[in-house]
Amino acid sequence: MSIRKLLLLFLFLLPATIFAQSGKMAGIVTDKDSGEPLVGVNIVLDGTTMGAMTGIDGYYVILNVPAGTYNIHASYIGYKDVVVEGIRVSAGVTTNQNFELKQTTLELGEAVVVKAQRPLVEKNVTQSYSLVTSDDIQSIPVRGLNNILALQPSVVVQNGAVHIRGGRSDEVGYYLDGASTSNALSNTNAIHVIQDAVEEVQVLTGGYTAEFGGANSGIIRSQIKSGTPDFHASVDFQTDKFAATGEKFLGTYSYQHHIGVISLSGPIMGNKIKYFIAGENYYQGDRAVRFSKGYEFDNLIDANPRKIQTDTVNMKYPDGFTPHNKSNRYALNGSLTFDFNPINFRISGTYNNSRNYLDGAPWLNILDDRQAYDDLNTYLLTAKMTHVLSPTTFYELNVGAFGYNVERGDSYLGTDWMSWYDSSKVAAHGATYRDAHRPNYSYLFNGIGFSRKGTPSNFYRKLDQKYYSGSAKFTTQIGRHHEIKAGVEGRAYTVRYFDIAPSVMLYAADTAYGNKVGFTSYGRVKDVPVGTWVLNGGVDSYGYDIYGNSIDSEKKYSNGTVVAAPKQPLYGAAFVQDKIEYDDLIINAGLRLDYYNSDDRTLRDPADVKFDQSTGQILPSEWKAVDPFVIFSPRLGFSFPVSERTVFYFQYGKFAQLPNLSSIYTSDRQYAQQIVIGGFYFSNPIGYGLDPVRTTNYEIGFRHQLSDFAAVDITGFYRNIKGQIQVIQQQADPTSKISSYARLANGDFATTKGVEFKLTLRRVNRLQAQFNYTLTDAEGSGSNSTSYRAALDRGTPVPTVTSPLDYSQTHRGSINLDYRFGRNDGGKIFERFGANLLFTFNSGHPYTLVTAPPGGQVDAYSAGVDYMSDTRSRSALEPINSSTTPWNFLADLRLDKTFSITDKIDAQVYMRVNNLFNTKNVLNVYQKTGSATDDGYLSDPAISGQNVEQYGQGYVDMYKAIVLENG
Repeated sequence: MSIRKLLLLFLFLLPATIFAQSGKMAGIVTDKDSGEPLVGVNIVLDGTTMGAMTGIDGYYVILNVPAGTYNIHASYIGYKDVVVEGIRVSAGVTTNQNFELKQTTLELGEAVVVKAQRPLVEKNVTQSYSLVTSDDIQSIPVRGLNNILALQPSVVVQNGAVHIRGGRSDEVGYYLDGASTSNALSNTNAIHVIQDAVEEVQVLTGGYTAEFGGANSGIIRSQIKSGTPDFHASVDFQTDKFAATGEKFLGTYSYQHHIGVISLSGPIMGNKIKYFIAGENYYQGDRAVRFSKGYEFDNLIDANPRKIQTDTVNMKYPDGFTPHNKSNRYALNGSLTFDFNPINFRISGTYNNSRNYLDGAPWLNILDDRQAYDDLNTYLLTAKMTHVLSPTTFYELNVGAFGYNVERGDSYLGTDWMSWYDSSKVAAHGATYRDAHRPNYSYLFNGIGFSRKGTPSNFYRKLDQKYYSGSAKFTTQIGRHHEIKAGVEGRAYTVRYFDIAPSVMLYAADTAYGNKVGFTSYGRVKDVPVGTWVLNGGVDSYGYDIYGNSIDSEKKYSNGTVVAAPKQPLYGAAFVQDKIEYDDLIINAGLRLDYYNSDDRTLRDPADVKFDQSTGQILPSEWKAVDPFVIFSPRLGFSFPVSERTVFYFQYGKFAQLPNLSSIYTSDRQYAQQIVIGGFYFSNPIGYGLDPVRTTNYEIGFRHQLSDFAAVDITGFYRNIKGQIQVIQQQADPTSKISSYARLANGDFATTKGVEFKLTLRRVNRLQAQFNYTLTDAEGSGSNSTSYRAALDRGTPVPTVTSPLDYSQTHRGSINLDYRFGRNDGGKIFERFGANLLFTFNSGHPYTLVTAPPGGQVDAYSAGVDYMSDTRSRSALEPINSSTTPWNFLADLRLDKTFSITDKIDAQVYMRVNNLFNTKNVLNVYQKTGSATDDGYLSDPAISGQNVEQYGQGYVDMYKAIVLENG
């Protein structure tokens, strides 16, 4: 039986999450007067069946505590009960809570109630990490996972991508309730979690225990809230729709956003079953959210020489709003817990349905109401069974299912891409075509091209990705000092992809039409020769046939065209670790084994590739399967609590991760196109046979409590990354019939180092504060896999020394101030009033000044498109990334006021103000000029002079409005 079948059988038999989202509570109970340990004290987490009894040394431990906030109750005959309220337990962390019990002569009496405070110094944590709780999330004035992550030390969010400690965006692992939420093709987060449904978010940046794998730079793990012992319900709605598009309200523009969230939680059948459920609708009229300036041009005359008729058009672009970029998302999150001690179950799930409209150049499509969109559907279901064998031993069995589906649609005709170019169907939407299957030519105003009404998208695609996962894990506490964990896990994926140019339907038109317009057409799709269909449709697919129908195995066509079966990568792992906890020493030692079967293949001889002379396809005999990778990774962490207020810690670890699978998954047609046929420039070359990327990580840190309400955490880190993906030029053998070609290979490397500083101020005199600052030096031989794509074509050497990485922000930090009044505090006006001010800053990111002579996409028709994206004709004027964009500063504010409507119903009115001071930050610059407002086109007559002379001042005015003020 194959390894795949064995692992699939293992997944089926298990009742998947990968890591349990639970923590541990421990402590010592003593007599308050004598200080002697008390034996047999009963410790219970209120509202649960979890608890423990102290041993001969007064020590207790409660394992497998789900992340959340609890009241913990200590009771002992002859002593007054003590209840500690609001103690937070976090996943993977030991929470210490000691008790001092006071003798009493009364058998009955009120318990001593103590309000817990989160410790300022975590002595049991052996690495740096950031924790954001549900209370923190509720108070801060930003929404969205990326915005929350951007506030944490060593996390850079740049152009929507998340980078941790100088790592590439595909080196981060994402987990929800212990299950992976990463899109395997891109290694980016694929699952949306409703912000109001999050119990906590942990950001592990400084290395992690052997329990974690599949990520080189950091782990982001979130948990959905669990049900509550009492019924709770909440309704939250916020909007900025106080003004119409392009109009101002309170000095700013509306982006036409609204968010509505409803959540419910409570018990079923007493407290044995608890549920939590949340639903959300998030609509964004303009998800770009950027500074823009409206413009208006009247009586424009179409000057396209190929026009069907002469049109006069008025064009208006709105102020402060980016059209054609709306999105609408519906999401559902929930959990269900069954407390049937000693066997417990937890089921959690997320579902997301969203439609995102796509227009990277709305200024050129402002006259066209026909838009492309992507429909995204995702789900994640996890189930965990926990069997407690004794108070100090339990095991878990987990299963999970993940789905990620994307399909391109059209605002006129939906996903029926075969009809996108059908003029009779488009006519129902008020658009006219020049003939039965071809849109009218674009407008040409002042030398700049604009889409006409009804212009269809030239690209249809769909992607389907699923996995099933399973794991088993055993945990036991041996004595007071050793917590042993061991486990196995696995994920089995199925990935399908298809894309096509819908204009290929021209060849399925009736033969009379084909003869009329001057090319051969065949009347029906099935009559179009396979070669004609694949070539003119540019078909790329695996797991789908050439028409977009699902297939489960390789499919061969009569002309020799081969379509690959769905890709089925398989991941497996096993780990063992020991958490050793003494009063003055904590050690996390572990070993992890990772098994990666990428379902990839590689060429036997990349320099001499044999192919079918008639179809151009590479012969099957030229390929061989890539063997699975088995990698061992040691992990070691130390914490040295030198006092109750001071802790030193050290972390070391080896990590490995497969490259994102989009680097190696493509169709046989694309392999043939790039390796055999050639003749085109491919900005994203193919890859095959890629090895895992490997990282060695070190960090050393210091935590110190300055006072009863303030503490600092200072960390130094160093990372060494090898085998990152880069583009190389594969030289062909002199006797081969192929030419040299570009391909992806392992080869890039990077070193990152830096210092983190964190200052925490516990709430005192109504004020709570957090200050984070990171100093980073991130250098590497390439910022992404295609950093030096153009160098290969110009024959210049690919860099073999390190330079600053594109996303290396030397200085980055945030200051969060939260000031609020409690109950019976502040009088009638300020009682339960709060204000949260968030200030963030960074020093900008590196870039390289370049020359940009005419060439590539630089012409009159590219207005609004960054011509710098075509790298073939440019060259550096300075060492790589020697320049830096300007500093960024941003302030956000939240004000809220809570009212009691009844004893059980509260209402909160709040306001979020993003970019409080309306600061216009420069996110990127044009590399020719180093400016965000001058792309160097109009100001350089050598590039623009011909167009300016030909089209005059109208061209200049329109280019300024479209590109320099908006594009």
